[in-house]
Amino acid sequence: MSVEASAITASCPSLKLVQSQSNTFTQVAPPSTATATSLVFAGTDELLQQALKQNALGYVIPEKLLPQVQNAFDKSKSLWTTTNIHMSMAEVLKLFNGYKPMNTGIHPQAAIDPSARLGKNVTVEAFAVIGKNVAVGDNCIIGAQSVLENGSSVGDGSHLSAQVFLGFNCHIGKNCIVGPQNVFGSDGFGFVTDKQGNHHKIPQIGSVIIEDNCEFGALCAIDRAALTETRIRKGSKFDNFVHIAHNCEIGENALITAGFIVAGSTKIGKQFIAAGGAGVLGHLTVADNVVLTARTGVISSIDKPGVYGGYPHLEQKENLKIMMSQQSLPRIRRSVAKILKHLGLEE
Repeated sequence: MSVEASAITASCPSLKLVQSQSNTFTQVAPPSTATATSLVFAGTDELLQQALKQNALGYVIPEKLLPQVQNAFDKSKSLWTTTNIHMSMAEVLKLFNGYKPMNTGIHPQAAIDPSARLGKNVTVEAFAVIGKNVAVGDNCIIGAQSVLENGSSVGDGSHLSAQVFLGFNCHIGKNCIVGPQNVFGSDGFGFVTDKQGNHHKIPQIGSVIIEDNCEFGALCAIDRAALTETRIRKGSKFDNFVHIAHNCEIGENALITAGFIVAGSTKIGKQFIAAGGAGVLGHLTVADNVVLTARTGVISSIDKPGVYGGYPHLEQKENLKIMMSQQSLPRIRRSVAKILKHLGLEE
């Protein structure tokens, strides 16, 4: 697809045009593989030099880099500056996103109950199933083979990829993006064990609530609550393979990477960040503005903001000290063995 430089300037408030608004771009490319019709983001002088060698047509560079490199640009090239390269990428790449649903409108092989309420400009792809009393808002996409069980709802502007499952009486808010094979409203893991060791299921009759502007990668599972709700608050972003157990609450604007798991009835605050493979036990509370480093194991409540790591979790400064000390353990063991031998003592 082609995008005019003038459209980029008009649509991207983080950019400041320096020169040439008359070009047309066919792609956004890395500096090392740019072509004569490419737009590039060059956050460093090294990346900029790569793009110039490739004769790229347009450049977005940090504002602070401009004084030392401005004379390097041919006047026919488009040039913008920014104070935040990544924010500018978020704005510009939307213009180059060529995604379109496989069909528009209601596919003849979709199964939609007559009681379901569909808004304006809704796309329902092949083999999707929409149950009784389901509500789908305006401008939604329901992907192929997705299932919306009875009484569920999807808010305006939300896009569900293929094979998404939304359980009965569970709800997705407005402007959410849900990747393939997500499951919202699977049964919470609740059992009671009798004296003979047999496990008896405790029915999970609550719901899952996904608030507005949330995004999910692939293969996330969010369990319905036993009685009330499991809630993901607005603006939260999930990577692939995230599991949220029953009765949990994830606060606003969480940023959760792959492999995160949390056990039931835990409440996590706002602006939570979890690196890959982190986990939190059940029935805990986690304060606002907490960051968990990779593979952190939280075994007790965290009551103040900060960065935590390790298992059991510690403030990251203490965790790093322990990690550094562990490297010395083999040498310490050898030294202690020599001392014991010198003293004639057994280990």
